[in-house]
Amino acid sequence: MKFEHPTAIPMSKTLFFDWVGERIPCKSINVRGDTHPVAWGSDGELYVGTGDPNWMPTKEGNYVSNPDKGGWLESDEVYRSMSGLVVEKLTGCPEAFGLERINDMKGFIGAGGGGPKPTGMASVDGKLYYAAQNLLGTKPPRFREKSQHGSDATILCSEDFGKTWTPDLNDLLSEMEKEQYERSKHSWRTPPEQRSEYKGWKPMFPGNLFGGLSFVQFGKNNEDAVDEYVYAISADHWDNGRDLRLGRVPKDSIMDRGKWEFAIPDGEHNVKWTSELEKSLPILEIDKHISTPEMVFIRSLNKYILLTWALHTDFRTPTGSELTILEANKPWGPFSLVHYDWMWYKREACCYTPRIPLKWFDYENLTGYLLHSGNWETQLPYYIPQVRKFKFTIRTDNCR
Repeated sequence: MKFEHPTAIPMSKTLFFDWVGERIPCKSINVRGDTHPVAWGSDGELYVGTGDPNWMPTKEGNYVSNPDKGGWLESDEVYRSMSGLVVEKLTGCPEAFGLERINDMKGFIGAGGGGPKPTGMASVDGKLYYAAQNLLGTKPPRFREKSQHGSDATILCSEDFGKTWTPDLNDLLSEMEKEQYERSKHSWRTPPEQRSEYKGWKPMFPGNLFGGLSFVQFGKNNEDAVDEYVYAISADHWDNGRDLRLGRVPKDSIMDRGKWEFAIPDGEHNVKWTSELEKSLPILEIDKHISTPEMVFIRSLNKYILLTWALHTDFRTPTGSELTILEANKPWGPFSLVHYDWMWYKREACCYTPRIPLKWFDYENLTGYLLHSGNWETQLPYYIPQVRKFKFTIRTDNCR
């Protein structure tokens, strides 16, 4: 499915979407960060991956870097805890939620596209799976030179709810960063073409075709799964890309790259599957409007909800952002437009990376909370985890 703009997508004949509440910021003081892929664990907790967590827990309370005093460069300890990615847990209820640090992921460091960013989190058969991109540093974006790339993704697995992860890449990535990255200049000493591996290690999904995978969510611990596969979608940029691809893998082989296969739409709303990523085709194409995505399965509707977004200025926040919400009967589409916000919330808020924590979704009344972050250039009050309540309504008018 190829479109010039989200509003060119046929309107849903099934659903309306409405905001039914105001923005609710995280109640934990000074907690900042973004991207926030979320999974509903087998223990009932909501686990999230947080990018550039511009805070660190201390005995006296949360510490926030002061950019006027060097920010992330103040010390190695501060830099490690406030740059790259971490694993955290949402606490409390959506109307008054907090955030708790689970794992500092000490080797996964480097701000923005210069280092790892979280893109996906899933809970399957009691194990957590964490997808991260940019593990080999800054690379050129696929299409738009000022957008942030999304490349070189890998999946990690935890059997103890995020306390430890395999493969354990902390030492390897930390060594690569010290050897090849110039922190004071925020640049890599080695050119992108020389960073295809490090000491024999390669990411599971090199390049940007599947460089930012986000797992399709099927309820608590994957209990609403429709078959024996785990599905994931990926954009080709972190922001303002073009193509959305779909992959799947048997649920007992998530860490086996050789078992992954990727969709080839046939033009008749069906797909074939290939093990060769380069032979796959987008399930959705909207140039400049496909960014780090989210897809959830709503069992009471028997539908897939796809969320994506875009910045009005490539990898800049002053001009705001858009939000696109689509629905489909299959994870590969065809997609219909449920809702489009040209200016998502407020220009100065510049919201991005929408997620739907299914633990907080009411399947009967079709209400939930959209989790997201916002303007990283102004920091507070928007560069924090925040939610906003929404409601789906089933259409009865039979209108297009």
